Amino acid sequence: MQDKETKAYWEERFDEKRFFLCMTKRAWVILAAALAGALFAGGLYLMVRLLTQGPAQYQAQVLYAIRYNVQEEDETLKAFINEYNAHTWGDMMRSDKVMVHVMALLPDMDRAEVEAAVSTSIASDPEFLSAQFTADSAETADRMAEAFNTAMQLFGETLTERGLTAIEAWKTTAAQQLQPENRVKNAAFLGAVLGALAGCIALMAWYVLDDSVRTHQDLSGVDMGYFSEKMKGQDLASRFWGYKTNAPDSVWDQECAANIAYAAQTMAFREIDLHSALNAQTDYELLREAPVVLYLKWSKVSRRLLLHAVSQLARQDVEVAGIVITDTDARFLALYYGKKKAGIWADDREEQV
Repeated sequence: MQDKETKAYWEERFDEKRFFLCMTKRAWVILAAALAGALFAGGLYLMVRLLTQGPAQYQAQVLYAIRYNVQEEDETLKAFINEYNAHTWGDMMRSDKVMVHVMALLPDMDRAEVEAAVSTSIASDPEFLSAQFTADSAETADRMAEAFNTAMQLFGETLTERGLTAIEAWKTTAAQQLQPENRVKNAAFLGAVLGALAGCIALMAWYVLDDSVRTHQDLSGVDMGYFSEKMKGQDLASRFWGYKTNAPDSVWDQECAANIAYAAQTMAFREIDLHSALNAQTDYELLREAPVVLYLKWSKVSRRLLLHAVSQLARQDVEVAGIVITDTDARFLALYYGKKKAGIWADDREEQV
């Protein structure tokens, strides 16, 4: 029996519309997971940033103007200008020819510390060099900038044979505290994306594992002959009598009432809630007197529980005449089956539930 049930499970057709409606109804899970992911990632980033940012840093900036004696056909000067990019100027500023003047003005500092504090950059115009001096205090950064201003001016005078006439401190900006780069928005966005992805995976896992009965198609594929020889060849869907919804007197309720009324003309039966059929105090002797119609609450009864109930009733020689799904979401049915059902427009009330 278990092998047949497993085979029926894997051969069951995927119901795309049911999947979409179930996922849409729980879209808030994805939004909640995205929000939780954003808050977690953002908070974690801020905590790590706070713990690793170290002591405050201050940076002074100087814009140097590099004066060249430009001659139109001077290929040597052109090669010199192209050769001395930002990286080369950084090396030149740390060279002995510059540092000897710098250290003379900063006798209380370590040369390696001063060299490490220097960074350079050049924009599109090679005649302007931007230098930054970073230190643990604004005073130290400003002292280094002043020392390099003097040293760079003296160094510029030594390169006149290369066509360089002078190096001037065009603009000096006093040291300001550096604000560590804050990428909390990036972290939060990444956390939201990962959270939403995790929410999608969780919802898909829930859908795969959830076998709640929502439509009569959920009753298909299970041969009731697994439990009773006289039921062989019939599946649970063949015993479906209709829906009772949360929109009283809807077309679904009318259809179900018509089916029950017709069955009452041809046979005697007893109506019973599924949970009552599984109660330890169930009077099977009474249930054996007439077939039963099982009432299942919409989305509250799993297919496995239903199969267990049918199996238990079969063992007690209680025949299942029909199955009715109660408390059904009328709007779900309207969306699942479409606005028309067998050529009949669905009630407006169903759309408003």
